[in-house]
Amino acid sequence: MLAAQNLQKDLKAVCGANVTFTTEAKEATIVIGTPSTTKAYTKQLKGKTEMYYIEAKDGQLNIVGSDRRGAIFGIYELSQQIGVSPWYYWADTPIDVHQSLYIKNGVYTDGEPAVKWRGLFLNDEAPCLTSWVKNTFGTGYGAHRFYEKVFDLILRL
Repeated sequence: MLAAQNLQKDLKAVCGANVTFTTEAKEATIVIGTPSTTKAYTKQLKGKTEMYYIEAKDGQLNIVGSDRRGAIFGIYELSQQIGVSPWYYWADTPIDVHQSLYIKNGVYTDGEPAVKWRGLFLNDEAPCLTSWVKNTFGTGYGAHRFYEKVFDLILRL
């Protein structure tokens, strides 16, 4: 749900769209799920790990992951393609603003991830990160507000 909420915020930031959630796929413009929930791409995603398909067809956009993590990666791929960099917060990368978004009919996938384990190293040496955290979040360790930003970056990457 967090990734879908982030997509909702990203669409608002990029083009001002007010996205609402529904559980009725027939009513939705964007459908997110796995083959077990959408019945789409079952054959292509069977046995795959963290893989997704993004399909635009008949005015509907489907993001189907081989598993939940695959669907999440599909969501963040769409966010990146509409102009939201994973680094929007950490590197002050501006979000590309557009009056409208258009998605060409077709199918997109990156396939399975090339590496199984991915991560991020934070150089937490003092005074660099620790001083910045204290000045930005008002605590010596950042608390949940700092880690929300870190985990958002990890998800988006």
